Amino acid sequence: MFEWSDRIGSRGRSAWLLLVDGEGRIHRFLGENISGVVAVIGTDYEKAGKWSHTTYRLELAPGVRPIAGRDGWETGRFVEGLRSAVHFERPIDRWVDVANALGVTISETMRFLCEWRPKAAEALDAVEKAIEAVDTLADDGAEIISISFGGPNRRQRAEGFWSWPVLVLLDGEEIGRLVPEGSFYIPSGSVKLLAMETSGGHGGGYVSMRLAVPAGAVAVHRREEEENICL
Repeated sequence: MFEWSDRIGSRGRSAWLLLVDGEGRIHRFLGENISGVVAVIGTDYEKAGKWSHTTYRLELAPGVRPIAGRDGWETGRFVEGLRSAVHFERPIDRWVDVANALGVTISETMRFLCEWRPKAAEALDAVEKAIEAVDTLADDGAEIISISFGGPNRRQRAEGFWSWPVLVLLDGEEIGRLVPEGSFYIPSGSVKLLAMETSGGHGGGYVSMRLAVPAGAVAVHRREEEENICL
């Protein structure tokens, strides 16, 4: 028997239960029996205002694999929650990452997500287009890199830390940049912004980005006059 609760998480993050059958097809559990996949044996309801929830006691058919999770804590996105649910070793950025995390084919991943979370599917499509655009321009193709920065001290804030750009360098030469504009960063040159997360903290908080760049490129957050930097 398998137990699952639909209790929402902190920040109102929705809980979900996905069931992968023996043929590699994904089903979303909606509180009812799914023929050949799962039977609801019993339920317990707890009334607690916002935190009210139902705990389900389920009998899974042979070969059915459950994936229980909640939307991501930081971004509220499915892919962030999926990474936590299956303890995926790296960020989930692309369709192939989602398929590997779910343990199903690309076509089944696309079918399911396009039906259940069309906006998530659109975001993954956008990542593929961004990577293709960089890959077409770069001699050695494109790759995805990460950069995080934040928590500046008083001196750095006085020097304009949050106005500094993110520079993308290849062999020491700038090939692209992301310039802060309000709470967002505007990319130009040979770089595509795939995802950005912000979180509160000292000195204005922290920023993490996932970027599509030419293979071998690095990203740095710094004042433009800083020429010599060890990478």
